[in-house]
Amino acid sequence: MAQTVDEVKEQTEPAQPGAGRHWPFAAHDTFAALHEDRHRLALIHSLPGLLVWPLAMVGLAFLFQFIAGFLWMLAGGPLSPVALNTAAFTASAMAYFALAGLMWLRLERYDAHHRAFAILPVRAGDVLAALLVLIFMVLVGSRLTIFLHELAMSDPAQTLSGGAARETLSNIDDIVGSGAAWWSIVLLTLIAAPLVEEILFRGWMLPMMLARGVPAVFAVLISAAAFGTVHIAQGLLVMISTFILGIALGTARLATGRLAAPVLGHVANNVWAVIVIPAILARLGTGD
Repeated sequence: MAQTVDEVKEQTEPAQPGAGRHWPFAAHDTFAALHEDRHRLALIHSLPGLLVWPLAMVGLAFLFQFIAGFLWMLAGGPLSPVALNTAAFTASAMAYFALAGLMWLRLERYDAHHRAFAILPVRAGDVLAALLVLIFMVLVGSRLTIFLHELAMSDPAQTLSGGAARETLSNIDDIVGSGAAWWSIVLLTLIAAPLVEEILFRGWMLPMMLARGVPAVFAVLISAAAFGTVHIAQGLLVMISTFILGIALGTARLATGRLAAPVLGHVANNVWAVIVIPAILARLGTGD
């Protein structure tokens, strides 16, 4: 039987790299439409970013804060019209945005930028998933965080920090009572951090591991662990809390196939932690 032109080409032309590779994304996932094999392979081979991007986040934050502190001193230090922490929080937000810009340029090379940055809510399910994340963190995550922290601190001699009293468990007071302008706190905790951390950990890292064939459960756990680790400077409690939050946000990312739900859930969680809880504690403290 005579062969068709296509059959002859299949026999004579070398197979494209990655051709036929299973693509593990559901139809509703933004990465499902990443069709070209070279783009899929570029995502798969971006694994070194598992260390590079989080380190870049931390490094940029330190660099921008150092520059902000230097400029603050040149402007008069304590006599300048801007508080030091206002400058520091603003610098941290700018570092986040700089990282997002670098990631956009890198991911654009293999058509993954729009997919990793799919932050706009387009379905009611995005908002619902974000609401479920907040409910989980308020009702379950917060209690689980305290339980695991106290378990870890049961023998202070075995911890690097030597233990922590209940009244020093959270660093939220360090943010709210820092003297920084409220706009800088909002810029950092409710805009820059939720957007860019979600782009990094749920927008790129989680899909990258799924593309490599990592089971979804482990991909969620690994991305959540990385998310918690970059908060190491804020103490063990925050690390545990962000790890648990990362699990909830990763689950929301898998369920919706987009980054909108994790971003909204992250923002809602930070509103609860940075604004609502301090307001409740302040009200209780005044006896009103």
